[in-house]
Amino acid sequence: MEQCKCTTEGRTFQRLSPFERGQIKALLGEGFGVLAIAAKIGLDKGTEDREINRGTMRQLNSDSAERFEHFAETGGAA
Repeated sequence: MEQCKCTTEGRTFQRLSPFERGQIKALLGEGFGVLAIAAKIGLDKGTEDREINRGTMRQLNSDSAERFEHFAETGGAA
């Protein structure tokens, strides 16, 4: 049986470069939101949101209080 709908030909996505991940980390540190970062870097807001979720890790302060911090290396490894 012959397949009529091939879903792999139209894909044009690329992985984020370490430089782009570093830009995301820097802009998050400055307080920019997902939409503003996506507009500055030129990425889709969904790509940006997934990258932020992948790279954000829970950290504990010295007083055992939780904080969430984005690490560019973690996003790249995931």
